[in-house]
This record gives sequence, C-alpha cells and structure tokens, in this order.
Amino acid sequence: MPKGLWQDSELTQLLNGYTSTFLLGATMKLRLLEAIGDSTVTTAELASITSTHAPTLTRVLRALAALEILIEERPDTYRLAARGRLLLPDTPGSVHELATYLVDDWTWGAWPALDQAIRTGKLASEFAADTGWQDIDWTDSSEMRDSVDRLMIEHTRAIAPIIVDSYDFGPFSTVVDIGGGSGPFVATALAAHSHLRGILLDREDGVRHAPQVLAEAGVADRCEIRTGDFFESLPSGDLYFCKSVIFNWPEDERVAMILANCRKSMLTEHGRLLLVEQMLPAAVDGSIPPSVYLDDVGSVVNLGGRLRTEPEYRALLDSAGFTLTVHPLPTAPDGFVLLEAAPA
Repeated sequence: MPKGLWQDSELTQLLNGYTSTFLLGATMKLRLLEAIGDSTVTTAELASITSTHAPTLTRVLRALAALEILIEERPDTYRLAARGRLLLPDTPGSVHELATYLVDDWTWGAWPALDQAIRTGKLASEFAADTGWQDIDWTDSSEMRDSVDRLMIEHTRAIAPIIVDSYDFGPFSTVVDIGGGSGPFVATALAAHSHLRGILLDREDGVRHAPQVLAEAGVADRCEIRTGDFFESLPSGDLYFCKSVIFNWPEDERVAMILANCRKSMLTEHGRLLLVEQMLPAAVDGSIPPSVYLDDVGSVVNLGGRLRTEPEYRALLDSAGFTLTVHPLPTAPDGFVLLEAAPA
C-alpha cells in the first residue's frame, strides 16, 4: 500500500515547510540571534533584552533548538549553534542577506496566488493584494534595495573565484561586465590578473556601490564604471561577462538583443562571451537540487524571468552568431554552469 501522509515523514515536512520559514522570519525580525551573540542566555534574560513575552519566547527557543539554530545547554538556557551563527550578518560564510530576503513579507506574500499565475501565465504578485511588491522602487536606496544589493554582492563573491580559477583569462585584455551591479566579479577577475582592464556596465542605480567594491579589491584604477542600457549598446572589449542576467528575461527576443549586442561590440573574432547561469537538465534527473526548480517557480511568483536548458541556450547563442561550449562548475552552488560563447 502507498504511504499515507503520517507514514511519509518527508512529505509531511514538505507540507509543513512554511512553519520553519515563518519561525526564522520572526526570529530575524526580532533580532533574537544577534541579541544572543556569543553569550549563553536564559529565556528571561533574552526576553528582557528583546522586549518579548517570555512564556511565548520559551516555545520559540525550543523550536529553534530542535532545528539546530540554537543549543539548549541546560533547561531554559541557550546559545547559538553553528547553523545559527550563519544567520548573523558578520559571520564568515553568512547567509544573513539571503535569509533576510527570503523571509521578508514581500518575498513570500504572493506565493498564495501561485495558482492564479499558473492559470493565466501572469506573475502571482499581480493577484496578491498588500504584498508590498508593487510598491518597491528598485531605483531608490530603500532598505530592501540595499539588502538585495548586498545579497547579490555576496552571491557573486562566492562564485567569482571558482570562475576565475577554472577559465583562462590570459588571452584577453578587456573584460566587460554586463549588468554587473556593484562589480564583485570584475573586481575578482582584475585582482587575479594584473594584465586585465575592466569595464563595469549597469544602470546608474545599479553601480552605486561599485566604487567601494572596486577600491576594496585594489583595482579601481583598472576598471571604468559606465552607466547604460545593454539593450541599446555595449562598450567594446574582447571578453564579455554576464552573470544571472539572461535568467531575468523570459522572452527570448529580449535575450537575443543582449547577445546580438555582445557579438556586434566584440573587438576580435577571438573574443568570448561568458554566461554564468543556472542550467536545467533536459529532464528532471536528480543532477541539480530541487531548490533550483523552486527558484524557477519563484520567478513566476515575483520576479519574472526563467531558467533554460542547454538546447535553449544553444539556440539563442546560435541565432546571435555564437557557438556554445558548456563548462560545468562542480564546486559552484545550485546548478550554475559557465557557458562559453565563441563567434561562429
């Protein structure tokens, strides 16, 4: 007989997953983990520090200990576990910015309308009232925009050394980072290769943290920051780099415009375009984690965009005058690969 709900614990966990999300969301909003820090505290002490209701807090702390966010050293006395420390902002390897993004109301608020997105092909956020998503001005310096910027910097800094170590940058002189935001990739590449010069291209609001990022890497004197629209034109160079940009555009026609501009602006037939994207296998085969597919569905909820398979990338690049070579990145997270496009 097939397993019922109560016999299939993994299915039960899937159905109940929202509870841990909301628990961690409340924990971060109240800054409970930051209040504990390096200390060992009782519930009463933590309740006093955070102005919370001690009897309710006791139940929350027990749940956090069960999830290995905290360690209950003795009854009613807690300290941070290693997993909990990763949720602090200044811990090496921190996921604080990612967690802040995922548990915020405007990130998850439209998920209950996913069925409407499936019916209509529109974003779920268009059907969800009061999520705050439509009210976000992505061109301003709001707290949420700053949080997303920091998340993108952290994510690119994690993957950039893998790319720099796995690809030969020796033949090239100028790397153009398309839609590179604050420039963590071009900063990493230039720091590793003293012969390279860089051009960072993004919108004006996108590059506002770039001077600091480039200065911290010691490469500000070798990287020019430009503002512009990659749908219109691109600076000339012999190596173009584009991370997590193609994903943002579900329409192939829009992607084709970016790729065509890369091909048109490339200085030499020996130039290359490097795309770093998550790539889906032709069929779900267990080669990438379920979280990648959930990310793709997440783009149906709020962001727009979509993930693609190798044949889809190959067709897009072929139409723009490129041939494709796929370089797996075994140590990169979440199905990211390096797609090397050479002029056909």
